[in-house]
Amino acid sequence: MILSRKWANDYVDLTDIDNKTFCDEMTLSGSKVEGYEVEGSAIENVVVGQVLSMEKHPDSDHLWVCQVSVGDDQPLQIVTGAQNLKPMDIVPVALVGATVINRKDHKLEKIKKGKLRGMISEGMICSGEELHVPTELYPNIEEKGILVFQEDYPLGADVKPILGIDDTAVDFEILAN
Repeated sequence: MILSRKWANDYVDLTDIDNKTFCDEMTLSGSKVEGYEVEGSAIENVVVGQVLSMEKHPDSDHLWVCQVSVGDDQPLQIVTGAQNLKPMDIVPVALVGATVINRKDHKLEKIKKGKLRGMISEGMICSGEELHVPTELYPNIEEKGILVFQEDYPLGADVKPILGIDDTAVDFEILAN
């Protein structure tokens, strides 16, 4: 059986108990814990951003050069191939130095400042797959590409609590008796 620590915290205050102590104490109480997984632990430095403007890339017929605000004084310039974006969309943005999941090989990828067809890109606008968001939470993610939030969130806020990927899943052994 898998237990969400966030869900359990709604009934018992577990905020001051780390994962290892919780699992050890549960095992000592007779509920054997087989292990736990910290969801979203691989995702780092991904924040809420807003697409301010989009222009066609001068050297590409499918790329866009976007100005994206993440709450700082200056917007970031991000080059993307996403076709489901429009100005004023609220989106997850991986900043330079962020860690996301590579869509092709599903391994961790570190985001770097670089150039795409001669244009500087200072981050990446993310899809649900790159953030390892469970598709049952957002069933249309794979079709649409980039994850576009339907609600307003503070620019620069960490996306993990917003997407529900900041929980710990504890796996309990189910005993016959």
